[in-house]
Amino acid sequence: MRREARRLTALFAITACLAGCATVEDAPRGPEAYAIAPPAPAVGMDYRIAPDDILRIHIYHEPDLSLEDAQVTAAGMVRMALIGDVSIAGLSASEAADVIAGRLGERYLVSPQVTVFVKKAVGRRVTIDGEVREPGLYPLDGRISLMQAVTLAKGPTRLASLAQVVVVRQVEGQRQAAMFDLAAIRKGQAPDPEILPGDSIIVGLSRAKAILGGSLIAIPALATGFIALDGDR
Repeated sequence: MRREARRLTALFAITACLAGCATVEDAPRGPEAYAIAPPAPAVGMDYRIAPDDILRIHIYHEPDLSLEDAQVTAAGMVRMALIGDVSIAGLSASEAADVIAGRLGERYLVSPQVTVFVKKAVGRRVTIDGEVREPGLYPLDGRISLMQAVTLAKGPTRLASLAQVVVVRQVEGQRQAAMFDLAAIRKGQAPDPEILPGDSIIVGLSRAKAILGGSLIAIPALATGFIALDGDR
């Protein structure tokens, strides 16, 4: 019920934008922002596949379909025989295996058994920019939340706009954006969203607009509830 309510809230917010495009200031906030970047789960969950990772994909009894060194594309896809590109970024290895098995089982194989192993986690990086003490590209070790990620850059500056923290993420080949209130998160008044490898975090709306180069936020597909940055459709 709560998840459905969040989706409805996001849809209402998006419907209000149907008259045209808006600036980055209209990136979803509050419940609709957390529909994009959910609260961080407990530490110790499976690693999430990221762009540029190298995978071993084994299909039982199907050596011609198996892949020894499959690289995840920048769009979060892996290309496989018969089924083409499969979106797996953000999934655990077991979840990716289930997705691939499902696609193969739709038309080509009967009850395929698929295993996915992350051979090289190349994509475990996050960009932190804006009103932070040490902007830069930081490696990730395990799962991390927004508040934890900002500390990698030695925390926000003294005059940082903590209520305007933009997270930019690749989702199925599109850049998606959402805005979070870091001050409320620090006080325990809002959930702390999970940050994924490949995400960009920009502290401060004015800095975000400068970095994004005036990118517009286009009308997203209502089924997803996401706000997509113009030019990445």
